[in-house]
Amino acid sequence: MHCDFSARDFTATTVETSEGRLVHVIGSGLCPTGGWELRLAAANPGVVPHPGSLWLELRETPPRRRVVRERTRTTVEAIIEDSEVSEIVIRFGWRDPIVVPVRATARRVRGAHQGSKRSDAAGRAVAASI
Repeated sequence: MHCDFSARDFTATTVETSEGRLVHVIGSGLCPTGGWELRLAAANPGVVPHPGSLWLELRETPPRRRVVRERTRTTVEAIIEDSEVSEIVIRFGWRDPIVVPVRATARRVRGAHQGSKRSDAAGRAVAASI
């Protein structure tokens, strides 16, 4: 029993900051019930034939308690610092991997030391205290 995913369920976009380049990967899957936990973890498939590819493994944790069987959309995301990646390869333990192209965002996020508002990888304002 696994969640169902397709390549069109994922996006990968870059955010350029004064400190470097971040890749924001977000996706969702249709899980058999509510309560599933999804996470993306670094995956090393051995020799990587394409250095522009970053491999992630999707890990699922089913609900701990019994829940009503109703298919539920569940999201997962990761923020990775990488200066060269052009595609994300998402591996699954039960099926073939999917490939998600990395798209560049149109805007540049300036660092806090330059007098701008701090932002997270999605470009949204982030609360901060000093």
